[in-house]
Amino acid sequence: MYREWPLTGRADQWTRAATALRESGGVVLAGAAGVGKTRLAREVLAEAGRHGRTTRWIGATASSRGIPLGAFAALIGELSAGSEAILLGRLGAVLREDVEVLVVDDAHLLDDVSATLLHQLAVERATRLVVTVRGGEAAPDAVTALWKDGLLARLEVPVLTESDTVRLVESVLGGRLEDASGHRLFTVTSGNVLLLRHLVAGEQRAGRLVAMDGLWWWTGKPEITPELGDLIDARIGLLSEPERRLLELVAFGEPLEVGLLGTLVEPSVVEAAAERGLITVEPTGRRLGARLGHPLYGDAVRARTGPIRARRRRGELAAALAATGARRIGDALRRAVLTLDSDLRADATLLTSAATEAAQLADWALAERLLRAATEAGGGFEPRVALGQTLSWVVRPAEAEVELGHAAALASTGEQRARVAALRAINRFFLLAEIDQAYQLLEPGSSADREAGGTGDETDPPRTEYSDGPRALFAAAGNRLDDARDYAARVLDQPNASSFAATWAGYGLIMVHSLAGQEDRLNALVDRVVAEALNAPETAHMQFNMRYFQAYGLGLAGRPGQARECGTWLRDLPGRYATMARDLVTARIALDTGEVRSSARLIQAALPFFPGHGGGWTALFEAGVAQAFGMAGIPSLAREALARAEQARHPGVRCVDPELILAGAWVAAAEGGTGQAIERALRAAELAGESGQFAVEVVARHAAVCFGDTGQAERLTELAGQVDGPRAPAAAAHAAALAGQDPDALLAASAALEEAELVLLAADAAAQAATLLRARGHTAPAAFATARAAALAQRCEGARTPALRAGTAPLPISAREREVATLAATGLSNREIAARLHVSVRTVEGHVYRACTRLGLPDRAALAALVAPPEADDPVSRA
Repeated sequence: MYREWPLTGRADQWTRAATALRESGGVVLAGAAGVGKTRLAREVLAEAGRHGRTTRWIGATASSRGIPLGAFAALIGELSAGSEAILLGRLGAVLREDVEVLVVDDAHLLDDVSATLLHQLAVERATRLVVTVRGGEAAPDAVTALWKDGLLARLEVPVLTESDTVRLVESVLGGRLEDASGHRLFTVTSGNVLLLRHLVAGEQRAGRLVAMDGLWWWTGKPEITPELGDLIDARIGLLSEPERRLLELVAFGEPLEVGLLGTLVEPSVVEAAAERGLITVEPTGRRLGARLGHPLYGDAVRARTGPIRARRRRGELAAALAATGARRIGDALRRAVLTLDSDLRADATLLTSAATEAAQLADWALAERLLRAATEAGGGFEPRVALGQTLSWVVRPAEAEVELGHAAALASTGEQRARVAALRAINRFFLLAEIDQAYQLLEPGSSADREAGGTGDETDPPRTEYSDGPRALFAAAGNRLDDARDYAARVLDQPNASSFAATWAGYGLIMVHSLAGQEDRLNALVDRVVAEALNAPETAHMQFNMRYFQAYGLGLAGRPGQARECGTWLRDLPGRYATMARDLVTARIALDTGEVRSSARLIQAALPFFPGHGGGWTALFEAGVAQAFGMAGIPSLAREALARAEQARHPGVRCVDPELILAGAWVAAAEGGTGQAIERALRAAELAGESGQFAVEVVARHAAVCFGDTGQAERLTELAGQVDGPRAPAAAAHAAALAGQDPDALLAASAALEEAELVLLAADAAAQAATLLRARGHTAPAAFATARAAALAQRCEGARTPALRAGTAPLPISAREREVATLAATGLSNREIAARLHVSVRTVEGHVYRACTRLGLPDRAALAALVAPPEADDPVSRA
């Protein structure tokens, strides 16, 4: 599809090659097939041509290798006939006299006579040489002597790094590549440019590499196109039947322990394949693991293996794993997946156990498939209840209710009845928003309990434990944090609490610690509860929710660095749900650090996973989008996101209410209504404080400080003594500095906030210092503070907060006049502005008149145009 790709990630190699050509008479570019040696040689040759040197390109091939001087056939055609020796002499003379720079591509394929000629040219230094050779391939002695004897410098051309691979693809596509898609493209191609080029072209043609919402996304698995297949076949070469069998086994089961592989294939075949590079053998712990020589080999081999043969190979592998005991991590999952598509009989216990591992890896499509197969194989209650909860987690509540109903009918013990009742209650509370019915399911003896398979026996031991866990979660979601603590303690304080009950109770308490700013308790609890959750397929997925709230809480505390660690483990997990989870963690951190456009973009990419109210998540995430666009100073997009958040509010999930009100504050701030922004921020703070969300209260009160409120120092100082992390003390210092109108203290607060990576807050503090200094006529210090604020704002992707607008783009008008002008720029009439600010229309008209007079503007429209925020046509793609 693309005739020439940019030379990306080769700046160092290009410089060294050009230097060697100029100073050492030439260079040998060595590397694996497809890494870009030829492309680099072409660029070096082009540069020589631009400097007026005569150049020539010679390409050796396997077919020309058996013909003396075969690679130089085109030049020989220009010479008169003669013996081989005569032709060699004439050809050498032509090259010495007429060619200043000669490129010999794939010199390892030269015949001996051509290699001798090349060696002579290098010795004589009459012609500068650029030679490419394939690493690990046998080459004529005269060619290897080029670098062994020091005649030419040898330069290794490695595969591209992941970052360079992404940059290259983005330059070709002309747009940004979604993070996980870029990582997958690198993983599949291992940074090999030739394979990357053909893969990108084929996937784009197939409609799996597409642009959506300003990003390029790669979905699905790569298809081996004929062109790509030919390239891979050429690299694999001809195979004997034992070699073919070996590659098929590895393709369907990699990585395979070499000892296990040796039970299926002769060890000598394994050794020979490793020597040829068909497979790689590397230590995995105390054992050796075998993989195919390149990730795309597996796709090619599987594509060429018929269905019957493939089923037989998977069966052989599954049986071999079973024979060895399948004791290593991941063996059960691999064996189960192999069994599903093999000629072996399904094992319901194995499939259910494997579904737990699939859920741990965020591969819910595989978990669902394994659980459905387990139910079909007669697994009974366990796979059925796990299937119901898996469907609930991926927001398919109606299907989940059906499966949980089947599980209730299969329940035969009090523990099983309690579990299914709890899961149905959770599904109804969050996904179906049937709050009353959810609580009824947790009451022993109710009709809902009997519907779920309960006996009505209040003395049933598991009943209280299994209902207290969900009650803790419901209370936390409902913003009743003290109740959540009480219910959670009933479960977690028991020495023998079940993992099931501990998971739900612990998740509720994690939410409490996160919102309350109890960082130390939060971190200790997450590790404990995640370990409990991973014990069963119906709870394994909850680790993602818990890690998100851990990142959320750490961000509230002012520890973005630690929050990032909550998402790093997601990077290499398969599937789109892992990508979604990682993006949401990253987006939350970006909102805290001030990367406002990135935050909005990442959240918007994840929102399709949460249709409707999304179990309560949608309103929280849309509130984040509204805050991000508010910080960016884009009121229209901020208003739209806030409207979606309000529409998606969940009747039982009230813990997000302070965030929603705070989002409204940022909408008002983006519109220029700083007074209204302060009112809303303080309302959010009061609601957060009343319910015990003290970390959220800090954020809301600090926002009011950034909007210009000077009355928050006392409460923030109090909160700094009870909320963990550096954010609260830094916010208190900022509030005290603003209250005291102390620019030096504001700059000190800015430095503390920057140290905590709260960059946008640091920019606001510096901007406020600039405003104070400028008002006092301190020109030089004001210029310093302005420059600091602007530099910090630059790191925040074009953020335009009220403080930054006033501090870095000052106008000789009062704060009230600027507020009126900014509201006018949003399209409000004078009467509407008066109502918004609780003043008379005449007062508004007076502010407009005085501002226009001071700025020399003719009318209200000109004033509005001057202060209008820059509306971005596509702010997400420009992030």
